[in-house]
Amino acid sequence: MDDIESKLHKSSLDNNRKRRSPRHRRKYNDSFHNSCLSHTDYLGGESSSFDNSPTKSSHQSSKSSTTTTTCPASPHSSKSTQSSKSKESHASKSAPSLSSCMKYLRHYTDSLQLPAASFESVVKCYESIDSRKWLIQNSASMKIQDSHCLKIGPNLDYIGSDDEVSRWEELSQCSNFHVKMSARCWIPTEFWLVNDPGPDVGNQRFSVACGSKEDVREEREMAHDVISNVPLEQKRNPLAFQLRRIERRIARKALELTSNNKHVVLMLCTDGDELGREGSAAQDFVDSVVALSKLPVKIIVRLYTDDDRIIDFFNRLDSKLTDIDVLDDYFGEAMEIYLTNPWLTYGLGLHRLREAGLASDLIGELDERCFTIYEIHRFCEEFITGEKVDLPHPRNWDAFISTLANALSNEKQQWNPIMRRQTAWIDIKKLEKMCGRRKRHSMSNTSFQYSGAGVGRRESLSSEASGGDSNRDDVTLEQVIQRWSHQPPDYKKLNSMQDLLVNMPMLFPPTNTTVESHEYFGKWKSLSREAFTGEGEELNSLLKRAARRSKLFLHPDKLPKDLTKSQTMLFQAIWDVVQEQEMKTLS
Repeated sequence: MDDIESKLHKSSLDNNRKRRSPRHRRKYNDSFHNSCLSHTDYLGGESSSFDNSPTKSSHQSSKSSTTTTTCPASPHSSKSTQSSKSKESHASKSAPSLSSCMKYLRHYTDSLQLPAASFESVVKCYESIDSRKWLIQNSASMKIQDSHCLKIGPNLDYIGSDDEVSRWEELSQCSNFHVKMSARCWIPTEFWLVNDPGPDVGNQRFSVACGSKEDVREEREMAHDVISNVPLEQKRNPLAFQLRRIERRIARKALELTSNNKHVVLMLCTDGDELGREGSAAQDFVDSVVALSKLPVKIIVRLYTDDDRIIDFFNRLDSKLTDIDVLDDYFGEAMEIYLTNPWLTYGLGLHRLREAGLASDLIGELDERCFTIYEIHRFCEEFITGEKVDLPHPRNWDAFISTLANALSNEKQQWNPIMRRQTAWIDIKKLEKMCGRRKRHSMSNTSFQYSGAGVGRRESLSSEASGGDSNRDDVTLEQVIQRWSHQPPDYKKLNSMQDLLVNMPMLFPPTNTTVESHEYFGKWKSLSREAFTGEGEELNSLLKRAARRSKLFLHPDKLPKDLTKSQTMLFQAIWDVVQEQEMKTLS
């Protein structure tokens, strides 16, 4: 993987210079044709009340004429772009008005029970999107039955799962939701199948909301028919080939996109078959993604696998490139976020926004690291209170908590997939425990930040190992490891699994001065101690997920080749201790 890592490192430097923050807005005063929609229809069910525009029956349609349509300018395109095409583009003239799209978008956010204040952030993301492209893997490996489909109760009061379904069934449930959302909210979307499904099924490429509004129902039905009837027989999975085709199409309009502060959302639905092994397929895929990352494109990878090799492969991509978000299924992603930011209830609405490309950059960082208290404040402003409510700065802790609690009291509680019951969007008690009670009297310090990981013990290991003097030169790496792994005073009994995992960063430089620094230490995603305050099945599930994350990070095959002797010794010792405690705790 060394060649892949070096290419990703170079690309990450390039992409750090091109972060986008589009803030394009327009006001429209067009009329709206109202239509009430059911929760079932929004969330992926079978009922399908639609707009009151005329439609044709599906058997009368010409597949070639509708599925190869190039997506026109969306209703929220810039005025200059639309005016230049208005005389020659019938599709642009017959697209729905922006006020109509906003009304449907509001219906969707309300149906997903997102806080009312979050709508402004969703609109900003919506207005920055030119179009979307979904690249869908339809190879034989998608028939493997190791996935999960959501079982959604009325009004989102309960969310369970059907387990051991095929990967394709999970993908179909996800795509059906977003096909409907594309049609109703007019998000021009092209769907590309990796393999040709054959003439009996339909075209390899089809679109929704890329023609006129009169055709959108027909487009939606066709998309549903193709996805429902795709044969999963071909073993080949030419992801890189299709990505290069998409890259060439986007490159042709890159300057126009950039000048209009727009981007394309690319959704890659895959189980990563063939990518978890070193070889030409993985390298070709990385080359294709790197090329796309240099364009005005936001890449979302929706994984349909539990294969550790594939997860690690995409996590490395995620850590190296900007404008890429790797998503697990709803329950898996909820656990990843809870391990770093347990103060948040990961409602289904948040997951759907991220899949749709309608989530802000800050929301996309929730599974990357423990938020500081100031990032928590920013998130609450963006998602809970909005601009109409002045949320006090956390330095005024009591006012911050009081205002936040009042705003939360106006929002419906969400199904919490970790605790398996309904809870508020923000756990005020957890926030208090994590950074309120201890810090209330020191909030005047403007540099105060909460990292969530190993709070209160950041300097304790070196201090313990040196008899209270962390600057002594005779402290050894073996002593530091022992203070991390075993309980005082005799250091014979292993620390708990959660203590080992939460305190692992204390073994890394610069906190640990007995080992040389290396960029690989920075790849570890710290865990929040407050994520492990539960018990029973909840605690065991989180510990298994955290242990899995640690093994992906520590596995000897994943470590850099240029480690020093002491670095190698440290990683091997952590690996051995975590493996031993996992066997005792989670076997």
